[in-house]
Amino acid sequence: MNILDAIGNESRRKILELLAKKPCYVSEIAYYLRMAPKVVIEHLEKLESAGIVRSVEDGRRRYYYIPKNVHIEVTISPHRFEVHVSSDNTSNPSEALRELESKLSYLNIKSDSLSEVYKALKVAEDICTKFSAIHGSIISKLNELTELILEEVEKIVSDDLERLILLAMTKGMKTAIEIAECFKIPYKEVERVLESLRVRGLVRREIIGDEEIWMLEVR
Repeated sequence: MNILDAIGNESRRKILELLAKKPCYVSEIAYYLRMAPKVVIEHLEKLESAGIVRSVEDGRRRYYYIPKNVHIEVTISPHRFEVHVSSDNTSNPSEALRELESKLSYLNIKSDSLSEVYKALKVAEDICTKFSAIHGSIISKLNELTELILEEVEKIVSDDLERLILLAMTKGMKTAIEIAECFKIPYKEVERVLESLRVRGLVRREIIGDEEIWMLEVR
């Protein structure tokens, strides 16, 4: 099964969305997403076959996670249908951006000759490829920085629920209700942990409009 087929199914996309928040056992995925375990296993096998997720044995259970960055670009236009898939990208975005700057001037066509237009077309295609590489390298850097934050969280707190809530905030969740709904944790329990983390100076609370949001405390 190719990647587009694998992610074309809504249930598999929900599983990936969950695994992007944290690795899970089959039973956890079934609980969070309200799916039968047998159905979850069938979807996970297809995602594994496409190389998007991996699993490891943990006692009598199997643990599923996303092992690497997968960057997918789909172009649909009157003249092109293209699918580009790339994995972890370690290119230097600064160098690629400097190279792009030197090529952008070629797109200002001053002639309507076929050869000049064709040359500009080829340059435009090359620029698109480089933009894709830049995007991929930035996503790789984003994940690298997230991993560093998670390592620091492991050092700071030992309570599993506190770790889970700080992990949720690292992944972009900002409200108690969002965290509670995502991980099926009682709302009052999330509020209690957030307040405890606030008192210890690890998170801060802000009121934006009518909404209460939580942020990691950066000093």
